[in-house]
Amino acid sequence: MKIIIARHGEAETTSLDGTDRSRQLTTKGEADVRKMGNFFKTGFKITKIYHSPYQRTKNTAKIYTDILQPEQETESLNYLEAGQDMSRVCPMIREYSNSDTILLVGHSPDVSIFAEKLLGISGVGKSFLFSPGSALAINVPREKFHDGQIIWFVCPDFLC
Repeated sequence: MKIIIARHGEAETTSLDGTDRSRQLTTKGEADVRKMGNFFKTGFKITKIYHSPYQRTKNTAKIYTDILQPEQETESLNYLEAGQDMSRVCPMIREYSNSDTILLVGHSPDVSIFAEKLLGISGVGKSFLFSPGSALAINVPREKFHDGQIIWFVCPDFLC
């Protein structure tokens, strides 16, 4: 199975209501996510997109959904909230086949920690610096969800 782990696009530093959950994407964040979505489209047919319930990840997932048109409806998961253990999503996605591609939109440092788990790296989320909008694609057997192989790691600033 291919899993794309993506950090949400660049977000405002504060929200109108003052909560972290409500922060919106900046104009740059939206543009970066569009670039990344077009990059994803060149190599993958996305089966499903899951995202955190926070506004900036909803916005990111909406842009990805519009560009990538996943086979199944995009879904919000509490497992992907900031500070949660993203590996809790593994039993849920085990039902997909090894030929499917799942896109997970989350937060830093959770995305880094989850990437290390899928790759079998023992670390504390410092092996990959997920700048806003960046993503890591991993090929991982759904039977064990570790010892995965990196397909690519891309930051939107690397794309035209």
